[in-house]
Amino acid sequence: MNNDNGRQFDVVGISGSLRATSHNSALLSAAKELAPANVNVAIFDIKDIPFYDGDVEKAGDPLAVAALKEAIRASHGVLVVTPEYNHGIPGVLMNVLD
Repeated sequence: MNNDNGRQFDVVGISGSLRATSHNSALLSAAKELAPANVNVAIFDIKDIPFYDGDVEKAGDPLAVAALKEAIRASHGVLVVTPEYNHGIPGVLMNVLD
């Protein structure tokens, strides 16, 4: 992406895999490294996002959920990379997206 006006773009990067040696997380890291100088890719680790519970939500967002919501609100875009499991995305990522 070329942007001649020098404007900074902030992107939140999310990997749908929790594995330490995930190919998807490696791709996300590569995207961060290869991004143009005016594009900041902040990788958000979803390990601390709890499974959704409406009762917990009534008491307020858990810290990790609040942090992710704020990061997305403050960004210009979201980059999601994910493995495919049985023609779908992993449950942990579906939980985050929901």
